[in-house]
Amino acid sequence: MKTDAIFYQLFQTLPDLFFELAGIEYSDSYQFQVVELKQTAFRLDGVFVPKDIELPLIFVEVQFQKDERFYGRFFSEIMLYLYQQQPKQTAWQAVAIFSGRKVDNGSLIHYQPLVPCLQRIYLDEVLPQKQPSALNLIGMIVSNEAKALEIAKDLLQQPLYQDKAFLLNMIETILSYKLPKITREEIRKMINMAHVDITRTSWYQEGIEKGMEKGIEKGIEKGIEKGREEGREAEGKALLMRLLSKRFGKLKPTLSKKIQQLSLEELEQLTDDFLDLKSLEDLLAWFADKPKL
Repeated sequence: MKTDAIFYQLFQTLPDLFFELAGIEYSDSYQFQVVELKQTAFRLDGVFVPKDIELPLIFVEVQFQKDERFYGRFFSEIMLYLYQQQPKQTAWQAVAIFSGRKVDNGSLIHYQPLVPCLQRIYLDEVLPQKQPSALNLIGMIVSNEAKALEIAKDLLQQPLYQDKAFLLNMIETILSYKLPKITREEIRKMINMAHVDITRTSWYQEGIEKGMEKGIEKGIEKGIEKGREEGREAEGKALLMRLLSKRFGKLKPTLSKKIQQLSLEELEQLTDDFLDLKSLEDLLAWFADKPKL
């Protein structure tokens, strides 16, 4: 995953998220920019540029891979920016965001005078200590598959952001990286089974619009409540069958029958537990805990 692109979208749309992460007092004077520099292979991940010249420029770099020359490149980009852009602000600050401390293997031996302007953030250490839900999007990026899906479900059940479409798109993008063998459509259905009001999603609205174009809109309002539950159950079973077949191979008829007999609540529970199932034996053990099946 191109983490710089993900963080660019997050910080551009939710700048206060960065300031909370960095522990810097937020000001709406800042505008997040990605700056191309006139030098081969030099591009800043992002710069928070304030309208108020009394506030410092904030240079942001996201690093998820080891790079012994990271600091030389980062500080060179900053110096080149100051040389080319000639900003009115006289103060600046550098913030390096690492996935973890073990990734930070760059040498600072030649840059000691600049160290006071540098702040380093290690996401695997900071995020567990910070509970505000706004940081959970970043938490998804550095979490394993099961945890990322759990965070996604939690985010979609809470009214966190006014821009719901942005939240859904970011979650879908991150989960597509975490679950590369599962299509975006399947991810949407997995999220749908997590008690998400699908009428608020852009892809649901697109489906409604297409249905209206085909002349089937007359029955939508009347049957939407009943149809939503029945649709979720039917789609959920079909999706689950496909996911299980991908992971464990073609399922025996007896096992397929058990899945068709699942209630909506049991279906949602098995979907939640899907990523924890490592073998066909785990799946059989899951059903063994439910005698009536």
